Amino acid sequence: MAGIFLSYSRVDRPTAQIIAEALEAERFSVWWDKILRAGQTYDEVTETMLRDSHVVVVLWSQTSVKSTWVRAEATQGQRNCVLIPAMIEDAERPIMFELVQTADLISWQGDREDERWSNFVSDLKRGLEMPKPSGAMAQDATPAAAMVSPPPPPPPAPDPEPVAATPSAEPEKAPTSAATPSPAVAEKKKSSNPLPMLIGAVVVLGAGGWFGYQTLMGGDTSNSSNTSTEPQVATCEVCPEMVTVPGGTFVMGSPDTEANRTGNEGPQREVTLASFAISKTEVTQDQWQLCVDAGACDGAQGASGGTLPVAGVSWDQAVAYTGWLSDTSGATYRLPSEAEWEYAARGGESTAYWWGTGYPGPGASGSAAQDTADLAANGFGVTGMLGNVREWVADCYVNNYREAPVDGTAVTSGDCDLRVVRGGSFKTGAAEHRAASRARFQRGTRDRGLGIRVVRE
Repeated sequence: MAGIFLSYSRVDRPTAQIIAEALEAERFSVWWDKILRAGQTYDEVTETMLRDSHVVVVLWSQTSVKSTWVRAEATQGQRNCVLIPAMIEDAERPIMFELVQTADLISWQGDREDERWSNFVSDLKRGLEMPKPSGAMAQDATPAAAMVSPPPPPPPAPDPEPVAATPSAEPEKAPTSAATPSPAVAEKKKSSNPLPMLIGAVVVLGAGGWFGYQTLMGGDTSNSSNTSTEPQVATCEVCPEMVTVPGGTFVMGSPDTEANRTGNEGPQREVTLASFAISKTEVTQDQWQLCVDAGACDGAQGASGGTLPVAGVSWDQAVAYTGWLSDTSGATYRLPSEAEWEYAARGGESTAYWWGTGYPGPGASGSAAQDTADLAANGFGVTGMLGNVREWVADCYVNNYREAPVDGTAVTSGDCDLRVVRGGSFKTGAAEHRAASRARFQRGTRDRGLGIRVVRE
């Protein structure tokens, strides 16, 4: 039995995911459609979970207030459970719910210290302590929210479009181009500060000798070592420190027996990758600020500087950063593919976490983001991949691996407005920290638990 049933419109899924993960971090038991197992359908499971849950949380938005399905779930929750609605957008609520006290989570982005969130959590705790009604209209969790409207009419027939797409049935959107930064970002690039380029040129000229000879002869000085730890690129003082990950074959995804597994983590398949260089840590706030100073990136949430991981960066801004880094260094930087990310995150291991099967472990960051230099490295010498902040990857979202490439390249078809996010963060728990765990966010999402790392070709 789930304590809380989360009802929302498919369009609002990114916000619903932030709320669901925050509720789980508060140790609530939450059911939402992401938990559907492979082969299950929304209709098959929803009615049972809605009936068995104690509290129904409805997320009202401009879309959900018009959804017959969401209204039906809210009506059912009002009759047989404790109903606790929350506004995530400014919208006119359905008239039958106008008298229900509603939490204000408009523009809330996951800050669990926010007073509005604290009040919402308190309401939920009170709601879970209330006796669950049986076939009669429930009272809301707070005295001010007592239901005073007459019993609502029977729910209308469900809309054929579900609240949220299931892993096996989500309609695909036409792919959209995402590799090119916005015109505003492109304009900023044209006016970038030339100082980093001049510094790079001075370093090149000063290196002389062997390095100059290798450059003239076409030698690759950036990836000549066979060891796992690679020095910083000689011509780029602003670039992250890179680690060379040896090529190999691994099994991507999770087995059916893995705890906390979800259906979008399979089917498992073998993927073979060539060696590649990935940043040893997440991109830091200091590294991001250099891009901001050059006019190619914008500010990030909580970017106070130092070697804490940068966070609050959208997918589009992450791509803009890699473009600036490439222009500045002369090398090609990009976001890792989902396969490259998981291969590097496993560190040569096949267990749920690179440190084994138990959680937490040495790679998790705890209740707050930590300095990137303080986290333990896995077998490939990379840190923070299963903790600290979650990380954008290059792939468009597809809800399974049935047609995914087996050469480690990124998926460029599917729902490209939704981009894949990998890894756990200080805001998430055991399930999200697993190497196989996948999430999907709207490409414009900016969250304080979401950062980036880069790959250099």
